Order: sequence, then structure tokens, then C-alpha cells
Amino acid sequence: MRQGLRLLFLLPLLAGGCVTHKLWSEKTMDEWNGPASDPNLRLFHDARQDDFLVVYDEYSGRHSTTNTRAFFLHQNLKPLDGHSRPHFVSTNLTGRLPPVPVFASVTTNSPELYYVVTTNGGNFTLFSDRRESGSYPLPFYNDGVGRMERTTWTPLTVTADLTIVGGFLALICWEGLAQSNSSFNVP
Repeated sequence: MRQGLRLLFLLPLLAGGCVTHKLWSEKTMDEWNGPASDPNLRLFHDARQDDFLVVYDEYSGRHSTTNTRAFFLHQNLKPLDGHSRPHFVSTNLTGRLPPVPVFASVTTNSPELYYVVTTNGGNFTLFSDRRESGSYPLPFYNDGVGRMERTTWTPLTVTADLTIVGGFLALICWEGLAQSNSSFNVP
């Protein structure tokens, strides 16, 4: 009987690990934002900052919506490489910047500055002086809401973990007291 009670308290720990660990290792709360299937990519040259304003349509998996986003390319190279959220800016900036022409493929009679979109829409290649100056991905990043949800649930899961461990320790103490009481009753 006592072994059964001990196993009952140990079962949650043996079956799936602790509740808090399960909360933080489970990926079902995560959602990703990335380019829409047709990202409607546009580039604008900001000569003052020597940068490019990238404007595209982004799809949110969590909300199943598409929104137009804008960011400066060179200022956000690190977040792009790390699949982190770039620093987005207003799409209204397009009104004051000249557009960069887009081509479906590299051509010999193209302008000095242009870009080529890949067929999957998730990358583009920038050409300057008719030479490739770099290939860049559009942002694909975790929306971060899952982390906030996990943080909110953590106090409850820690309480559950402590209750399970405390119940197991109480059971061991209870068994110890029962055994010590029975040893005093032996004639």
C-alpha cells in the first residue's frame, strides 16, 4: 500500500518530467511570422543613410493575417541572420525615397542599382553597378507571444512541481513516522 502511494506521487515526475520543464520545452505555444506567399516586395534607396528600405507583406501564423512591414536592410542584418524580429519602421517612409527597380532575373541592360527576387519570395539579391552586392532573406522570426504565455504560466507550474515534490516528501516522512511508532509498540 505504501509503495503504491509513493508511486502515485512519483508518477507525474516519471511520466512526463516536471510540469515547468514541460511548459518551457513544448513548442505548441510558438508561432512564427514570415513573408506572405506573395510578399509584394519593394525596395527603396536611402542615399543619406546608405541603406535600403525593404517593404513586404508579412504573414502572422498566430493571427492568420497579412500586414505590410518595412525595415532598413543594413541596420537589421544581425536580426535577419538570427531569425529575430527586425526593427520595423513606418511604411510611410516610402513616399520620400526613390524605388529600386526589380527584375525577375539578371539582365545585361539593367540599371546601375536593382534587385532580383527569388522564386520562393523569401529572399532577394541586390545588384549594384551590375554586380551582386548581396543576397538577403526576408524576416522569419518567432512572434514572442509564446514566451510571454510561458512566463505567465510559470508560477502555476512551479507551484504544481513543488506540490508534487512536497507530497512525495510528506509521504516519506509519514511512512517514517509510522515505522517509528510501530517500533515503539513492539513488546
